[in-house]
This record gives sequence, C-alpha cells and structure tokens, in this order.
Amino acid sequence: MAGTDIPFLRQLAPADADDLQRLVRIRSVSRGEPIVRAGAAGDDVALVLSGRVKLVAYGADSREVVLAIRNPGELIGEMAALGGQRRSATAIAVDDVEAGYMRADELRSFIAEHPDAALVLIRMLVRRLLDATRDLVDLATQDSVGMVAKRLLELATDHGRPFEGGTRIELTLTQDELASWTGATRETVSRALRLMRRVGWIATDHRTITVLDPDGLRQRCGEGAPRR
Repeated sequence: MAGTDIPFLRQLAPADADDLQRLVRIRSVSRGEPIVRAGAAGDDVALVLSGRVKLVAYGADSREVVLAIRNPGELIGEMAALGGQRRSATAIAVDDVEAGYMRADELRSFIAEHPDAALVLIRMLVRRLLDATRDLVDLATQDSVGMVAKRLLELATDHGRPFEGGTRIELTLTQDELASWTGATRETVSRALRLMRRVGWIATDHRTITVLDPDGLRQRCGEGAPRR
C-alpha cells in the first residue's frame, strides 16, 4: 500500500539530501494554487518541503480525477523532466505549501553526480509505476465500497493521528475528491461511507473521518494483513 512509502528526500544519504536542498529555489504556494500544470513543458521539478499536494488529471468531460497525494519530501514532475515530455498531471497545494524548484537539467546533473541518489530515484519511479498498475487492477476488480476502503486505509496511514480509539484522517478531502480518487460518483461514495459507519468501520464528524476498524477495511478491500 502507498501509505508505507518513505518520502524520496528521507531515503537519501544526509550529504546527498543537503546537496539537493541547496540546489532548489524555495517558493511558497497558497492552498488551492497549482504547483505545476498539466500540458506544460517538463523543464522544472518541484521538491515538496512542507504541506501536501494532490496530483490531478482531467478527462475528456473535464472531470477531475485525483491520482495521488504527495507529502513533504516527495518530488513532483520528475518523470516529465527526465523523459523530456509534457506534464500529464496538475499538482495542486492541499495546504499552504513550501516547494523547492530546480530545472530539469539541474536534476539530471544532480543524479549523475550522486549515484546513490540515482538509485533511490529509480526505486521511487518503479514503486510509483507498481502503485499505478495496482490501482488499475483494483479499479477493474473492486467494487466502490472496496475502493473507498482502500483509499481510507491509505489516508489513515499517511495522514492519520490516534483519536478516541481509532485513527483520525487529518487531510480534508471532499466527497467529490474521494469519488474521483476511487473512480466512483459522489452519491456512490456517500452510500459507501454510510455503510461503513453502520457496521462500525469508521466514524465521521464535521467533514472528518476516523478509522475505527482497519482490519474490517482491509478485509473488505482484500489488502490482507498490514505491511511492515
């Protein structure tokens, strides 16, 4: 599950991490504002230093699809920069974000001069491709309740804090955003959340969700035992 991943910056050796952070130019991005835009040339890369970022794409009907949530320490736009392609997704600040920007050629020079960091980057890209493949399989085989259960487990792992016998998710996503992240409609997600409340898997209050029974959610989405 994506929630067990360690951010890119924290996987680097201390000297490599320091060199990378000296390389970037820091910019503040207000909540709701884009960090990078889909369709733009991939000539720079952003390193999330604080706050959280959602990656979104837009379908033919202009419907927003949430692809992922990125945390502090993660790179944004590295695939377009390394591949010389235009960006396939827009990154939007979920919180007030501090991001460090570097040019694509600066990233390429950095990984050429820091081979251990290059290996970390390769592992990160492989992991993201595996996550994307897993999501495609789940979208094809899971029902909407299973997909919502999977996303809630990921959110609880990445953004959860202990709260009254459960794990409160400290990231506010609207039901529309949760729906776009699960390939469902808002009404379907609302029904799934009602079911989960009724069986005691979650509790909701003032647009917050607390996971009370993670084992129930894992069983529902077929995740099995939590990863170590």
